[in-house]
Amino acid sequence: MSDTAQGFIVLGAARTKVQRWLGSRRLPAFLAAGPGKALRLWPQIEGEAAEEAATALSRELPKSRVLVVSSGPDTLRVSVHVDGTCPAREEVALRMRTAKQLSQAHAALQRVSTALDFKGHRPTLLRDGDSRPGFLALAGVKEEDISGLSHARLAEARQHPEAPEASRFQDFAFVDEQGKATSFFPGASGPES
Repeated sequence: MSDTAQGFIVLGAARTKVQRWLGSRRLPAFLAAGPGKALRLWPQIEGEAAEEAATALSRELPKSRVLVVSSGPDTLRVSVHVDGTCPAREEVALRMRTAKQLSQAHAALQRVSTALDFKGHRPTLLRDGDSRPGFLALAGVKEEDISGLSHARLAEARQHPEAPEASRFQDFAFVDEQGKATSFFPGASGPES
């Protein structure tokens, strides 16, 4: 398991279409709907392969936006994929300790919000603050909705339905290589399609 937490936020796409796309690529993933119209997705790929998959997904789902969020120990990488292109790919400090880091993060936030076609008031980034919540807010997602999760971490959590934090994953689904969704915990009843 890597030190990175990586996931997709898909805006403007139906869950069934995303599942069909995953099945056509034989790509297992964890999927959670919401908040709002956002789909949170953790496919079993990382790094450049995840970027390529996000581009392909956005090509298959016209008018959708795919935001890839990847957090390492010190950095946050965010990319936006629209209609088979990647109009924004940014890397900022996870914690902005200097005025220069804050300035760079504000500029990156502006580029990402433009690529997402974000219509609201841009979130404020603060010096000595975490950059991740501001970027996630552009997609209508809160820190606790995606923070620290990756396919590997979710696969591990799936093996422990008795764990104290298991209730966090109640609304998640596992999408297998055929694109069929089953409940997060094997043998439990939940979302199936």
